[in-house]
Amino acid sequence: MTAIRKILFEEPVVATSAAPAVKLYVVTANATAETCAEAPEATGGTLKNIALFFAAPFIGLAYIVLLPLVGLGFIAVLAGRAAAKFAAVRTTACVMKNVAIVVVAPLLGLAYVVLFPVIGLAALAYWGGRAAMARAA
Repeated sequence: MTAIRKILFEEPVVATSAAPAVKLYVVTANATAETCAEAPEATGGTLKNIALFFAAPFIGLAYIVLLPLVGLGFIAVLAGRAAAKFAAVRTTACVMKNVAIVVVAPLLGLAYVVLFPVIGLAALAYWGGRAAMARAA
């Protein structure tokens, strides 16, 4: 039990004007040590703390560098939502999306043609290696 005191109602609660008798029990450290299993010790806690100690300045630097970009992105989202209320802006955005799709489609096709043989060979090697390991075992 993690609470210092627990309230037990000895009698069932009935619809009367008198409140049920309340008993308070004090839980001490000795009682919890005897009845509860000990928590497992964390392994690698010191190494994790040392790594976090050395990584903390870089994490802080990342926050400092990225905070203005997050703010600008938020402002851009708000401006986009405000501009989307106008029909001319929505029409222009739709046209720009279609132009972007026409420009990007050949590049995606080229990426598929170049990368799919490599991906297929990697998948073939993975499944072949798995089958060979299963056969050896």
